[in-house]
Amino acid sequence: MTISELMKQFADPGLMHSLSVSEKFLAGFVTTLLGMGITFAALIVLQVVISWMDRLINRTATGPAEAPAPAAVAKPAPGSEKSEQDDQELVAVLTAVIAMKMKTSVGNIVIRNIEKIEDRSPAWNSAGIIEQMNSRI
Repeated sequence: MTISELMKQFADPGLMHSLSVSEKFLAGFVTTLLGMGITFAALIVLQVVISWMDRLINRTATGPAEAPAPAAVAKPAPGSEKSEQDDQELVAVLTAVIAMKMKTSVGNIVIRNIEKIEDRSPAWNSAGIIEQMNSRI
């Protein structure tokens, strides 16, 4: 009996009782392999489409020949020497992060101003974040 004949018999509930246990097992195995194979092929096609769309979107969003724009960030606030040193460290860290994200050199980035943004999130949001962070320790 060929696999296609076996699958036709496997599809008909009336003929299912005429199959031996080994034929039922073989038909179930073939059905499983076909299902897994089709699913795996669909996932590969989906991955190719997603990577193609990612390249297409990133190419149009940033442009192939677009030069990186200087990032605005910090002038140290007047104050004590400790405050200026902290600000300089903050500028260095932010510059390094921005350069890494933009995939460019630190020399291409100019930080002019740093402004603290007021946290307007509700108290329950902050409490939830703190609770999650503490539960990971």
